[in-house]
Amino acid sequence: MLPDTKEKILSVACEIYLHAGSKGLSMRKVAEKAGISATAIYRHFESKDALHRQVLVDGFRTFGTYLYPALAGPDPLTRLHLAAEGFFRFATEQSRYYELLFLSMDCLDEAKVQAVLKREARQTYKFMIERVQECMDAGVFRQDNAEEIAMLLLSVCNGFFGLYVSGKFEGSTDTMKALYERSYQRLIHGLAV
Repeated sequence: MLPDTKEKILSVACEIYLHAGSKGLSMRKVAEKAGISATAIYRHFESKDALHRQVLVDGFRTFGTYLYPALAGPDPLTRLHLAAEGFFRFATEQSRYYELLFLSMDCLDEAKVQAVLKREARQTYKFMIERVQECMDAGVFRQDNAEEIAMLLLSVCNGFFGLYVSGKFEGSTDTMKALYERSYQRLIHGLAV
């Protein structure tokens, strides 16, 4: 068996999930599309739910690899800016995962993997709340509810990326990035002390 079989299985499962939802995801379909036997999948994943959960966990962890380097920024506002840039890069470079996590997740079927999802999703959400709170504590932003402000920033980001990933925004990635940065700066200006 090739060393990248597990990655191939996850990639195919992600693709099927995006096109057919969690109800359309089956071990047989994944095996067929991956060019392996269904029993080969069970060497890596004990069940469809385990495979489903791993696809979503990998998506959130990949998202984290784009956000967490922002912690290297020298001050709170720079760290927030770097996180926003990381979010943009994630949405444009990992559009399949972005779509999977933020646009197409079937909430009813996610109940089976909810505990894992909550933990993974909460980590990235908490990360953004902490960046906003840092800016408030440093006197860069006026004092407010950090969670609500983080939600506002994430909502703007998701709105832009949803338009981009769904093909509703006609323009280059550079044009989209410039528009995103201008909108982000307007929000930051409105939050400033």
